[in-house]
Amino acid sequence: MTHESDTGPGSPLVLGRYRVQEQVGVGRLTSVYRATDERLQRYVLMHVLRKDLVDQEHLRERLIAEISVSAQRSHPALLEVFDSGEINNRPFMVTEYVQGRPLSDLGVLALEDALLFTRQVIGATTACVARRLPHPPISSKNVLLIGEGQVKLVENWHLPPAEVALDLAHYRAPELTSGEAANSSSVVYSLGILLYELVTGTRPVSGSDAQMVAQEHQYARIPPLSQVRPLLYLPTLESLLARATARLVEQRIPDVILLGEEIDLLWRNLSTDTQRLTIPPSPRIVPASFRRVSQATTGVLSVPPMPDPFAQYDPEAAGASPWSPPASHEPIPQPSLLRNCIGWLITIIVLLGIAFGSYTVASLAVERVFAIKIPQPKLPDLGLSWPEWLPGFDGGEVLMVNINEGLNLRDAPGLSTRVIAVIRNEARVRQMEDPQVVDNVEWVRVRARAEDVQSAEAAIQGKTIEGWMSLRFLKPEPE
Repeated sequence: MTHESDTGPGSPLVLGRYRVQEQVGVGRLTSVYRATDERLQRYVLMHVLRKDLVDQEHLRERLIAEISVSAQRSHPALLEVFDSGEINNRPFMVTEYVQGRPLSDLGVLALEDALLFTRQVIGATTACVARRLPHPPISSKNVLLIGEGQVKLVENWHLPPAEVALDLAHYRAPELTSGEAANSSSVVYSLGILLYELVTGTRPVSGSDAQMVAQEHQYARIPPLSQVRPLLYLPTLESLLARATARLVEQRIPDVILLGEEIDLLWRNLSTDTQRLTIPPSPRIVPASFRRVSQATTGVLSVPPMPDPFAQYDPEAAGASPWSPPASHEPIPQPSLLRNCIGWLITIIVLLGIAFGSYTVASLAVERVFAIKIPQPKLPDLGLSWPEWLPGFDGGEVLMVNINEGLNLRDAPGLSTRVIAVIRNEARVRQMEDPQVVDNVEWVRVRARAEDVQSAEAAIQGKTIEGWMSLRFLKPEPE
C-alpha cells in the first residue's frame, strides 16, 4: 500500500485483500474501520494504531502485545481475530464485524435479560482467566447487544478516548484504588457492579472525574436492591449483589467461576415451575352442644337428638315476628325472557337466510330464462376490511419490530437457526403461535409483509413471509 489518508488506510486493498469502507469509531489505542474482505466477500473490522500515537513506541508495542493476546482468546462473547499486520509502521488487526447498541443505552433491563447478558460476559472473562489472559475492560458501554440475546465484550470504539478513564472507574474494585494488586475477586466486583446497573438502570456511585469515582467505591455504601427497585422483591438476587460488590475482599465472592455458578442457580430457581401450595386441613370444630356427660364417665360424648325436620315452625322461638308469613317451600320460577329472545333471534336469522337464498336462486333463473336483470340485494357497507397483508385472518396479536437495525426472521426458533430475512424496524407482524423458549430466548412465529423485508436470503414468493422472531425485540402495536 502506497498511500494513506488521515481518516484511515484508504480505498486501496490492504494486504491485497481488505478494502476499507468507513471509519466507525476511535478507541483507546486504535481507529476502527469497517472494511470488506474481498477474498471471502464479508464485512470485517480493522483496528489500526491511531495516527497520533505512531511516534510513541511503547504504545505501539502495547498494541502489538494486545493483538497477540486477542488472537489467543476464544469465546462467543469476544471478537474473533482473523488476521493482523502492519501498514506504514501502524500495527493493525482484523476481527469479525459486529454492530449493536451498548447495554448502557438500554436502561433498566428485565431480570432475565440482565442475567443472560451478565452470564455471557462472565463466560468471556472466565475463558480469559483460565488461560491467564487479559480481557476487555468491564463496562456497560463495552458490552454490545448484537442480536437476539447475544452480546459481545469489546474495547469500546464509540466512547471518546478522554472519557474512557471515567467510565472504567465506575467498575474499579476498591482494593485497586488502595494500591493493592488485583486478585481473583477484583473482576467479580466489576461484574457485580455491571449486573447491579443492568437490573436498576443506574450506577451505584457517581463523581465528576475518574479519581473521585474510584474513591467513592472505597467509602460509599452501595444502595441495596430493595431500596432502588422495591417492586423487585428477590432476596436471593439482593444477597448475590451484596456479596459480589462487598468492599472487603474476604467478604466477596472469591472468583468468576463461583459467581457464574451462583447466577446459574438463581436462573434455574427463577425458571422452576410454580408448585401448587398445600393447604393444611382446617381444624375440626366441635359444636358447643356436644357435652361430656361427666368427668367420671367413660368419656363418651353426649349427642343431643337430631331435631325433627318436619316439626312445626315456631317463628317466636326463632326470634322472628309472629306476624311474619311462613317461608314458602315452592320453587321460585326462573325468568325465561332471555331464553325466548335468543330462540326468536335464531329463528329470524334462519328465515332471513332462507329468504335470501331463495330470492337469489329465483332471480338467477329468471335472468337466464327471460334475460331480465333483477337487482341483487347487498349487505350494508360497514367500512370494515381485513389488512391485505393478512390473508385468512388468524386472530393473532399484531406486534411491531423494535430494533433500529431490523430484526432477523428465522426458519425455526433458536440462535443458531437459519436467518431467512431481516424485517425493518417498526414493521407490523402478526403472531401465529404461542411463544417458545429456546436457548433461553422467547421466540414467536409471525407473518410479515413482503414489503417490510429489509433483506432476504432468497426472493420472496407472494405478499407475506412467515418465520420465527425473538419476542424480546417485538412490542405490542400502539392503539
